[in-house]
Amino acid sequence: MLVVACGHFNRISISVIGSERLIPQYGLTPERMGLVYSAFLLSYTLAMLPGGWLIDRYGARAALMFWGFGSVVFVGLNAAASALQSDALALWTSLVVIRSALGIFNAPLHPASAAMVCERVAPRSRAFANGLVTFGAIIGIASTYRVMGSMIDNFDWSTALIISSVVTLIVTLIWTLSTRPNENTDAHRAVTKRPTMSFREISPVLLQRSVICIALSYGAYGYFQYLFFYWIQYFFETIQHLDKSVARDYSTIITGAMGIGMVCGGWLTDLVPQSLSPRLRRAIVPVIGMIASGAVFELGLITSDPQLTFISLAIASALIGACEGPFWTTSVELGGRYGGITGSLMNTVGNLGGTISPYITPWLGALFAARYGEVLGWKMSLAVAGAIVIVGALLWWGIDPIVQTQKTDDKPAD
Repeated sequence: MLVVACGHFNRISISVIGSERLIPQYGLTPERMGLVYSAFLLSYTLAMLPGGWLIDRYGARAALMFWGFGSVVFVGLNAAASALQSDALALWTSLVVIRSALGIFNAPLHPASAAMVCERVAPRSRAFANGLVTFGAIIGIASTYRVMGSMIDNFDWSTALIISSVVTLIVTLIWTLSTRPNENTDAHRAVTKRPTMSFREISPVLLQRSVICIALSYGAYGYFQYLFFYWIQYFFETIQHLDKSVARDYSTIITGAMGIGMVCGGWLTDLVPQSLSPRLRRAIVPVIGMIASGAVFELGLITSDPQLTFISLAIASALIGACEGPFWTTSVELGGRYGGITGSLMNTVGNLGGTISPYITPWLGALFAARYGEVLGWKMSLAVAGAIVIVGALLWWGIDPIVQTQKTDDKPAD
């Protein structure tokens, strides 16, 4: 949880820096900042499958060490980019390059965390455990708005990033010294008995219907979820013209609601009666959560009252968060001994949705604003995401956990 929280603080802090410093002070447009956000997400997404190979080949612990030490370097280089602040174009270019490199080192973060859960937690508690891990991500994100914002207010944004780099180093050292490889896991057997993992072995697992459906569903999920991370503060502060402090608080509460939803959703998934089919046991929480979240989100955009919009978005955030634990548990279990790869494939497609979302959202907002005005234009842009996540819920009916675990050579460890 601590590792994942730190990873997401580093990921989202650039959006706070963008909203409060880079856009207003250096004249960078929202579209250009969207490209900075998407640069991280694009490299993160492209490196996801190699990250899954790293997990299955060397183990989840080693993959998370790879995340930590790489993050220390490139978060620090983000701070060094401030030396170019007199040249806005050079600053923007350097941020795109550095954030792209940071994305590569972050690629194994979630698949490795989910693999750790499946290695060390009993099946009856895995969804709840994954909910707790992803809740750690939300703690990192939710704290970003206030913590990074306060550091920017009291120091400058480069100093704030140096502090983040040092904290990341401490967390990585704690992880490295306090964990040990688990010799009974599939990851260990892959290293000791299977010196290579060929594409011929892996491809049948990746091409199965359930794996494809969960990946596509997570793509819709990612497009919707990333709006909360990258544009909610900007929407309240710049589009709805709320005070900066209010926008920070709203963003923090909405993100925190998602974290609470993650814990509750994992817990509810593990409570679903065993008498139901495996498909229903895994699908019931994410299907209801995605449909309800999209519907509440759309209702919140209709109102002209910012407080009602805030309440609706907080509820929608909690509902979408409830889906996270079932997604990760199911994706890793579908892969058996290739759980790192199947989790990485799901996250790859999820982040393709997340990668285009930060850029497409302001582009659609500007397109609609030209005809309908700024506020309505942005609301219409956000409404597109609400419709996409509802479509993504329907893909869960193509996922059958029992069929997939029977088709892989190794069943998930009990």
